[in-house]
Amino acid sequence: MPFTAFRLPFREYVGYVDERRFGRLVCLLEDIQVEVVREATHLHPLGKTMTDCAAFSLQAMENGENLERMSARINTLTRSVMLNRRRQVSLEQQMSFLSKTRAELQCILVPL
Repeated sequence: MPFTAFRLPFREYVGYVDERRFGRLVCLLEDIQVEVVREATHLHPLGKTMTDCAAFSLQAMENGENLERMSARINTLTRSVMLNRRRQVSLEQQMSFLSKTRAELQCILVPL
């Protein structure tokens, strides 16, 4: 049987297989991106709130409120703000990776 007897022309077959194969990956990357955006959206205002609380606590400490208690609270808030910021940076890196990967997939899925 000659090769020309395929039901689908070769180019259509290859495009179909690639689309099917990598289409699943595109969907998965979109789902992950939604999760990352959701987390980043939640972290940003939380970081601002913690920063504001730390500023007010510092001001209260300077105004003579319980120094030990305010100092401990400021230390806790400072650690929390730093962890929040690290996580935001990590999420930014993840978004960059997802964007680059999706762009590369578009190159693969270009029709022959």
